[in-house]
Amino acid sequence: MDNLTQVVESLRQGKIIAYPTEGVWGLGCDPMNEKAVKGLLSLKERPIEKGLILIGSDLKHFDAFAKLQEYKHELLTKWPGPHTWIVPTDISPEWITGGKNSVALRLSSYKPVEELCSVFGGAIVSTSANRTGEIPAKTEEEISALYPEIDIYSKPLGGFEGATPIQDVVSGNMVRES
Repeated sequence: MDNLTQVVESLRQGKIIAYPTEGVWGLGCDPMNEKAVKGLLSLKERPIEKGLILIGSDLKHFDAFAKLQEYKHELLTKWPGPHTWIVPTDISPEWITGGKNSVALRLSSYKPVEELCSVFGGAIVSTSANRTGEIPAKTEEEISALYPEIDIYSKPLGGFEGATPIQDVVSGNMVRES
């Protein structure tokens, strides 16, 4: 389905969608909709304690999830782009953080993600399109076979190889290399 309006409407209705990111196909939903997030976790067979990444296309998309001002300079050394930062928070919902006092955020410059987040008007959940422990789906056909009930934002993947790196903004430590 190459229909941005329909995919965004699905997000607003609390549904899960699939969409291309910089390097892998992602599954997403409205991060403020607890039922949608828990449905996504169930679909992936992912424990809530692992937490989730949020992706946005504008810093203001993260206002409801973390106070970024203290870390803005450091964040912008790798944003926008295919880099996920773990940032301290005391305002993100537990169903996003997994009960931790931090949240994983990525400010994307990848056009399909920019369009999706811009039309949606905020950040969305970004987790790879696979069941936990399995290899992420690489094509729309694989996603449809795994998750026939979800809408797919039909755009090409970006040129980044694999999942994005994850780095802790406070310690500077890499949590996941690219």
